[in-house]
Amino acid sequence: MPPQGRLADTEIAAIATWIRDGAIWPTASAPVRQAERAVTEADRDFWSLKPIRNPGGSIDSLVRARLARQGLTPNPAADHRTLIRRLSFDLTGLPPEPADFDLDYETAAGRMLASPHFGERWGRYWLDVARFGEEDYTGTAPRFYPNAWRYRDWVIGAFNRDLPYDVFVKAQLAADLMPGADPSLTGGLGLFGFGPWYYGISQPPQARSDERHDRVDMVTRGFLGLTGACARCHDHKYDPITMRDYYSVAAVFHNSQYEEYPLVDASIVKQYKNAQAAVKAQQAKIAKLLDARRDELAGELAHTIAETMVAAAMERSSEDTGMDCDLLDRFSRYLAKPEEEFPYLKPWHDAVARGAAEPELRRIGEEFQARVISTAARKKKLDAENDAAREAAKARLPKHRKVVLPGGYDSEADFNPGADVPVKSLDPQDMYLWRRFYLGRDGLLRFEDDRIERFVEGPRRAELGALRAELERLKKASPPAYGFHQGLAEHEERVDLPMNVRGDPFQDGEPVGPRFLTVLSTGTPPEWRNGSGRLELAEAIVQSPIAARVMANRVWTQLLGAGIVATPSNFGRSGARPSNPELLEYLSWRLAHGGWSVKKLILEIVRSDTYRASSKPSQANDQADAANTLFWRANRRRLDAEAYRDSILSVCGTLDRRAGGESDPLNDSMQRRTVYARVSRFQQDETLSLFDFPSASVSVEKRASTNVPLQKLYLLNSPFLLRQSEALGRRMRELGVTASYLRIFGRPAAEAELRMAEEFLRQAGPDGWTRYAQVLLSSNEFAFID
Repeated sequence: MPPQGRLADTEIAAIATWIRDGAIWPTASAPVRQAERAVTEADRDFWSLKPIRNPGGSIDSLVRARLARQGLTPNPAADHRTLIRRLSFDLTGLPPEPADFDLDYETAAGRMLASPHFGERWGRYWLDVARFGEEDYTGTAPRFYPNAWRYRDWVIGAFNRDLPYDVFVKAQLAADLMPGADPSLTGGLGLFGFGPWYYGISQPPQARSDERHDRVDMVTRGFLGLTGACARCHDHKYDPITMRDYYSVAAVFHNSQYEEYPLVDASIVKQYKNAQAAVKAQQAKIAKLLDARRDELAGELAHTIAETMVAAAMERSSEDTGMDCDLLDRFSRYLAKPEEEFPYLKPWHDAVARGAAEPELRRIGEEFQARVISTAARKKKLDAENDAAREAAKARLPKHRKVVLPGGYDSEADFNPGADVPVKSLDPQDMYLWRRFYLGRDGLLRFEDDRIERFVEGPRRAELGALRAELERLKKASPPAYGFHQGLAEHEERVDLPMNVRGDPFQDGEPVGPRFLTVLSTGTPPEWRNGSGRLELAEAIVQSPIAARVMANRVWTQLLGAGIVATPSNFGRSGARPSNPELLEYLSWRLAHGGWSVKKLILEIVRSDTYRASSKPSQANDQADAANTLFWRANRRRLDAEAYRDSILSVCGTLDRRAGGESDPLNDSMQRRTVYARVSRFQQDETLSLFDFPSASVSVEKRASTNVPLQKLYLLNSPFLLRQSEALGRRMRELGVTASYLRIFGRPAAEAELRMAEEFLRQAGPDGWTRYAQVLLSSNEFAFID
């Protein structure tokens, strides 16, 4: 950035001296590496990095003490119906059933924590942090992961069975390395197994570097609440995290590789792989036969270009000429619009425009035909020379470690191999001409698989038929695809990771091995020499006090609608400070010393008076703490996208409560809970995005909550809502308005509301119940939690 004021005299003098000396620019030499930042004990004395202490007391005593220091008074408790509705949405993401209001608060809390819907609600919170998505963009098309849903189900199951949080962390980093190798934990490896992977969207060094960057970001922000990824190009500007720290954590993933953990016996896996190899080999034989015929046909048709051009100009049909109708149609459309960038057919178009006779058109066409054939011959000769150059270059290239991504994508072999070898090419005009006639589905002389087969004749046709019959037999004989968990495993070749100069993956610096962040270690952290270091990294994370603080704050944030630390994934110097440090210490202590039980922590919070306070405003408190950072009242919150959609289905009586299994496309007819909808990293669902569903490409610490006109327009015009309104209208006609209000809002209808409903339904006509239901589903009271 340019300076905001005048440069100092010494700086001006230095620039003048540089200009007098010739203004030499150091293009050849590597950038000078600044001295590495030293991590001191003062750095480790930062509030979030200190050992956790137990301040004593309780949630309520610590909140009230903090309020008292500000002269604030906590709100009284909300009424029973409001609390049951709040509790139901917070613990299950669904509206309460009418019978739930008859339960005492403690019983209701216990039942909801034990409900299978608890994991569906709280698992989705973690999936935001885990940047869960079921596909990646490969550079040409999305690559779908058919088993990614298994990680989602694993997370839901982990919350339902109250898997201790320390085990939850370790399973997602190193389930395969944990003592005992519990197979029920393997699904956690999906955190990194389902990506993001970057395939061919950039050169392999860049793509692999970006993948490691994602892993470092997930580990440091997701588990540790530190923005460690900021140290990729230089030492962190704010926190005591060095480039060496960054690349040491990245080295853990440099020495890990993608792995699939089958859910069937090894014999079945072997049988399936052998069968698929046979299928692919047979498909290759068919492709080879069709490719050979395709090339031959292009050569044959090239010698008919002039004749075809004349037929197109004279508007003769395929019946008149005996020409292939597809070929004639292609040329007719091609010649109808003159080329603008490369007008090599200008003589032809000029002749057609002045009504030239057929002999002249044929002469011009034959000249053009000769040019096309000559261009194709030169292109073939250049391709042979270029292939030889690439093969020769391969022998000189350094050996790369084999890196295989999902789907068998070989990082080095499959990314445009030889693209960096200097090759010869046709001049631009001839290259354009060649592409127009010979390349891809738009090539005038190229017939793809769905069109080439009619040109396969004689013995070749019989051979093709036999090959296809054998392919069908092999497909039928193949066992069905088996399920597997996507994850990581140890790379067969352990090597240190070079630090990239200024983060440039094409400039290698000093190599470093895997180890932990210096600021979270005592002294200089030792390098992990046992494999990748994933298990050591996981152990170090859960032993760091900041990990418990981060998770405790995440739990509080979801239940209270705001965090004690307002930046849940940034507990560093650039992040927010805790509004109530003692409360955060207490919750962190309870989590770390309570068996790492998330359910116990949630239960203690929802039992507190602080959680059960009403959301009503207070003029005196608002003046001192309008943002409610000290939690003197409950925060009124809008339902998130999933809870809103699920609630609509629930009150309309159409919700399919079937748990787990493959994801379904999210459309108007899907009636399962939204957590079971397919999540794309390539193209987010427009409806969920409208209601602030986050991107699946990055770790998300908290969701936005917007209020825009398009949301209400969706509720007015959505086919989904109209269909659900019809279902709710039928249900309301049977139940009556009072019972319907209890299901929809968690309260009986007021007298004024009953009178308005009666008046509206009397005048509304045959679809009155549907329109009335749509109004209730679109109301703010339905969409908000008090």
